[in-house]
Amino acid sequence: MRRRSPFFALLILAACETAPSATPPSDKVAVADTQQPVATQASDQTASQTANADTATATNSATDQGKTADAVALVTTNHPKISDTQDFGAVTEKVSIEQDKALLQAQRKEFKVIAPTKLPKRVKTISVVQYALSTTNPLGVKKYSRFNPLGAQLAKRNCARYDESDQAQLAFLRAGGPRRDPLNLDPDGDGFACSWSPDTYRKLVKK
Repeated sequence: MRRRSPFFALLILAACETAPSATPPSDKVAVADTQQPVATQASDQTASQTANADTATATNSATDQGKTADAVALVTTNHPKISDTQDFGAVTEKVSIEQDKALLQAQRKEFKVIAPTKLPKRVKTISVVQYALSTTNPLGVKKYSRFNPLGAQLAKRNCARYDESDQAQLAFLRAGGPRRDPLNLDPDGDGFACSWSPDTYRKLVKK
């Protein structure tokens, strides 16, 4: 009996080492049990936040619609002269389809086609711009005859009557210029009165 006891002791020790431990599963279950309420609490907070956001959106939408309606009412009330003929709902409240059709037919009966008439004749006017563009001779080059020997002295005095050179040139053309110069404004005979120059307008159309 004493020789067999060590052999049984070894068998018992081996059985104890190979047997599975029951402690780790219980620990895992405990961890899982402690984590489950945390996940549930987070989902509850998310659902609450989503509900609050939806409520805020609905409130803002209702507020915007109310502001739009108030604005339309304000325009209609404070500005009765603004036409609402483009609003189908407003028109149907005032006039029926039959009444609108009758009104359209009445307007068509009153429609008249006016025949075109002849264009009025254009009155010929004197323009310093047109005259400048119609000339090609340089400034100071004689082109028309002048016979008054005192023309230069007279032109100096006569040109002082005009505040602008365009006024002097216009008076010169109206008096018969450039061929005639009864006002003594063009002593050198170039067709340009006083200090007026056609280059001012020629440069505007030069390419």
